[in-house]
Amino acid sequence: MSRRRRNPFYLLLGIVGFLFTITAMSYCMAVLRGVRPDRAAATRAHPVQQLMDRHGTAILAGELLVLAIATVGAVAVDHVAGERERAAREAGRRETSGADRS
Repeated sequence: MSRRRRNPFYLLLGIVGFLFTITAMSYCMAVLRGVRPDRAAATRAHPVQQLMDRHGTAILAGELLVLAIATVGAVAVDHVAGERERAAREAGRRETSGADRS
């Protein structure tokens, strides 16, 4: 039996999932800082916080879109690989049952 190929979408899912987690935490911090403007005015905003204030929603939406596409891709690749394995097993069974009859 041949070795099963790796699904390239799993690496993409891991990387984008990690980035999504960091982005979501940064976005939450920016929101919390906006809730308490008196403390936020006392200190200068970090560049990451400025980025989240301006483009946080768009970044999160883009990452969610990439996660959705990668998830569908991973499921599709696994499904196709499973169907190929099932077809190969059935073909092997047919060959062995045909050889037994002879």
